[in-house]
Amino acid sequence: MLPATFTPQFLSRLELFKMRSRRAYLGSRQGGHISPKRGHGIEFSDFRKYEIGDNPRWIDWGVYARTDRLYVRRYQEEENLSILVIIDTSASMRTPANERKWETARDIGLALGYVGLMEQDSVVVAPLGQRLSPTYQGGKAIHAMSENLLNLRFEQDDPDLVHEVQQAVSRVHFPGVAIFISDMLMPFVELRKIFNLMMAKNLDITAIQVLSPSDLAPLQGSGDTLAVDSETGEEMQISLNEDASGRYEYLLGQHNKQMREFFGSRRVGYALVRTDDELSSIMLTNLPKTGLIT
Repeated sequence: MLPATFTPQFLSRLELFKMRSRRAYLGSRQGGHISPKRGHGIEFSDFRKYEIGDNPRWIDWGVYARTDRLYVRRYQEEENLSILVIIDTSASMRTPANERKWETARDIGLALGYVGLMEQDSVVVAPLGQRLSPTYQGGKAIHAMSENLLNLRFEQDDPDLVHEVQQAVSRVHFPGVAIFISDMLMPFVELRKIFNLMMAKNLDITAIQVLSPSDLAPLQGSGDTLAVDSETGEEMQISLNEDASGRYEYLLGQHNKQMREFFGSRRVGYALVRTDDELSSIMLTNLPKTGLIT
């Protein structure tokens, strides 16, 4: 079973995309991405002198006719890519429920997973605090991937995100692409630890920040209200007047600015998406700008 947004038309449009990596990685089997290895793939690389034992089929007879010397063509091997999709499942991703922040993050992860599956890539999905998925391969695996995400049961206590990311990246045997989907509304020191763990595994990382309208402008015009931290349960009486709203907007802007500067210095791709954006618009417009898909 797929989410309602995954219509045949939407899936057909996803099939036109290709997952991109800024570096070449070794794969586990043949696929559609350039490998660091040279062999007899499709993409021409260069020539080298013929050596005894080389297959005569790879001799370039045109070069021989011009130079009277034997050269063989070398090609780039094409292998699959390892893709790790990490999705934040903390309480802030499910609050408020009517703004569908978790569902947006889930569907983005599922859509990107499908792009990889259709390229014969190996995809692992890691909803933090949940059991890691098996390795999915082949386009039909979209149904098993979707069922796994749709049937998640969330614990009352929030997961330790740093520990959970460490567990997820420990499953990486073939470095490749990592996609981290979260609202990123956590202390910057924690965020930095999470991304340092992924960078230590030599992963090509893209961060997708999912924010709801109430993340950007909480409880506009509410006046005095009781605020409850969705993750710690801490309560605080606050007054959401114009000054408080302005202060919140400033702090969120500073947090995101620090985060973007960190990502830029570490060559981490970044996209900000809103839950009131259409999934098709996110996939067709926002994410291609990161270079993750083309």
